[in-house]
Amino acid sequence: MPAPPRRGPSSRRDRAAPGAPFKVRWSGFRPFCDYWGNELKRYYQLETLAAAVEWSLRGKDRFLLPSVRAVLGPAPVTSLDFQLFQEGRHQLIFRLHAANARRKRAAFGFVVAKNAQEHSAVARAEHRNLETLHDRAPRFVVRPFRGGNVFLPDRHGRKGHDREVYAYLTEWLAPFHELGVNKDLQFFLNTVKPHTLSRAQTEHVKGLIIEVMARTYRAKEHNAMAAPEIASGDFVATHPDRGPQRLKLIACRALIRTTPAKYLQTMLSSAWDWGEKTFHLCPEQPETLYAALQRALGAEEARAWIAQHADAVRRGAIPDLLPKYRAALHGLAVDNVLR
Repeated sequence: MPAPPRRGPSSRRDRAAPGAPFKVRWSGFRPFCDYWGNELKRYYQLETLAAAVEWSLRGKDRFLLPSVRAVLGPAPVTSLDFQLFQEGRHQLIFRLHAANARRKRAAFGFVVAKNAQEHSAVARAEHRNLETLHDRAPRFVVRPFRGGNVFLPDRHGRKGHDREVYAYLTEWLAPFHELGVNKDLQFFLNTVKPHTLSRAQTEHVKGLIIEVMARTYRAKEHNAMAAPEIASGDFVATHPDRGPQRLKLIACRALIRTTPAKYLQTMLSSAWDWGEKTFHLCPEQPETLYAALQRALGAEEARAWIAQHADAVRRGAIPDLLPKYRAALHGLAVDNVLR
């Protein structure tokens, strides 16, 4: 089969695919910026990606249509509508609406790496990790489908400049919004009009993040998800006005080998520079962290994690970074036993 057609840059924001076996539409082509207003770097034209995906759909697609059919059933697909929804440092995320001949419809996340080197390696690892973590905590981790490479030809026809970027599909989480952090170190939901969470709501969401992390730990494998990259959109959350807030993990770049004591230390010590301030993962109140561990592990196992952490600190196996916080957490576990 010949290579996909090379297309130069286009100013069109909305385009339909010519010659595709069914209706394919792309929209939302626009620049994205980070929280500080800096335009995010791209390594290929979005029109080049669109042409490459359309070409693969006409013959060699091994992951996109099979993923769609896994949800909609075997009837012929009649339309695919890709809308650029979100962009991070590593990937582009499209909202994909699909329909088939039986008038069934479903929405997916189409995640595409931003280059063929390090970003594709990140996307492959993320896809593999999401498969593992969804099996462990399906209510708290997005459901991934299939993935594979998309061949991008060089727009100028230069030899050796063609490349393959990794892409995969996930379920679309309709009531959820990207979770970010603002300059006041409070979470916000990245909606059309960004919604800032209160300090109390921010503390609650930190507890939810701790809960998700703890749910990903498996003693048999001695591993769990690495500390999330909060600023990279690793989590999505529901709006607090829509009932009890829920959280889902949509990206995980690594699984780490750890123990309960070391992993609790990760939760206590993870922090990021945010402008001239520092954003800490652990909630300000030990009670919030303790409640999160109880929800994830059960009361007995939560106490065991805290006891193992306290013992590791006593033995000098891990540093006592937050002695007052650690002591208060241990006190909560002890008090819980005495009641």
